[in-house]
Amino acid sequence: MSETVHISGLVVSCVAELEGAVIPALTEIPGCELHTKTDEGKLVVTLERDSQASTSDAIEAISAIEGVMNTALAYHRVEQL
Repeated sequence: MSETVHISGLVVSCVAELEGAVIPALTEIPGCELHTKTDEGKLVVTLERDSQASTSDAIEAISAIEGVMNTALAYHRVEQL
């Protein structure tokens, strides 16, 4: 059986005033990378995980960060390694 990597693109909406705490919390999540942000508190991040379950767990962890209002999945792809 071949290994896979799950690559997801997310838009994370957070309270703009709490962005300074949200961004470091995102970096604590393995496989999570911030790519860009807006002044209104929208963050574009990617996740690289080894399974769908792990991806779901990471999305739940992002949603649970204090200051995060919404986490929207914009893209998901499974690559065979």
